[in-house]
Amino acid sequence: MQSRARPFDFDPCSDRIRQAEQRLRDAYARVPDAEAAVVEPSSPTPLPPYTEEQCLKDFDRMLAKSVAWANGLAATGSDWPPFINTYCTVAMVPEAFGCEVGFNPDGIAWAKPALSSMSQVAALRMPKVGESWMIRRLAEWIDFAQRALGTEVPMWTVDLQSPFSVACQIVEHEEILMGVYTDPKAVHVLCRMITDFSIEWMRRHLAQLEHPNFPGRNFPSIPDRIGICIADDTPLVMLSPEMYREFALPYNAELSAAFGGVHVHSCGDYRVNLDNLLAIPGVRSVQAHAGPGEFPLPESAQDDAPFNRARRAVTCFVDPNDLSCGDAYRGRKRDLFERYVLPRILPGGTTGLILQSCGAAQGLTASEGVCWTRERLCRRGT
Repeated sequence: MQSRARPFDFDPCSDRIRQAEQRLRDAYARVPDAEAAVVEPSSPTPLPPYTEEQCLKDFDRMLAKSVAWANGLAATGSDWPPFINTYCTVAMVPEAFGCEVGFNPDGIAWAKPALSSMSQVAALRMPKVGESWMIRRLAEWIDFAQRALGTEVPMWTVDLQSPFSVACQIVEHEEILMGVYTDPKAVHVLCRMITDFSIEWMRRHLAQLEHPNFPGRNFPSIPDRIGICIADDTPLVMLSPEMYREFALPYNAELSAAFGGVHVHSCGDYRVNLDNLLAIPGVRSVQAHAGPGEFPLPESAQDDAPFNRARRAVTCFVDPNDLSCGDAYRGRKRDLFERYVLPRILPGGTTGLILQSCGAAQGLTASEGVCWTRERLCRRGT
């Protein structure tokens, strides 16, 4: 499909965007001593205030917000190339398995568990891909956006929720977390169905996109097939290493094999299972909300620590957020970078490093935060 008149304020083929893509390409390929990519997902101008719920119901609102975000990404000057947004998938597979979807006061989708006990798993049947409302709505949006905007600007591929994470939405949390001990067979039956469904759905999703970029949601992305993003929040944080190896790792490995690798997103402090992530065949990168309030970093790049082992094996996307500032740096994200994040990560080198900027913090705009972060990288001789 050819590109057409569109309300973008940037040239998708500009040298600056190509340079950003190349920095990311080098980071994901772990080119030795390549310059770190400095990315910033926020926009220097306010986005239309439409919630996810409003955007799901009204494609014109989704279009306006997506175009504004693409323009904002281009305007920051960071290494996060512009894209056309897709919807967050957290509630999509659970809905297909019978969960009722609701929206919180901020308009963010959540799934009400469909099953109250593991004994009900035996009666669960594999749903057909494309029959549930949210997955169907996503496909309709993609068609709408590709017709309205053309395909010169790539579209963000969706984040695939990991099978155990989805299982924890289909069944009450307490039930499934007890079920790994009391009814492991039922847990495996459920994860098996979710994995098979997820692979079929993701294949259809990728086939529909005329200009996809990867890994997709949660990660800065490039138009190269380098694997997909999986969101693995619940098992990484809630399962012991032994239980993760039994109930999460095998199914995540299947997703990796099906799509040429995985890039793993997780919120929270998942250091207890970081070595397990490195055991997934084809894992390409991991994301960490680094900081004392969420994912503490080792004090030294030489420490025998899971994060340092990850730095030597895969690409690391380090993206501190407001929560990761903790009490020590609350409201002082620039200080968090200056005194905590940069001293801990830069001695480990820039190979395979993607660093989110400090953004709009302590008097800086988002664009100034990008420049400030790059300047600090250069000042430290990187």
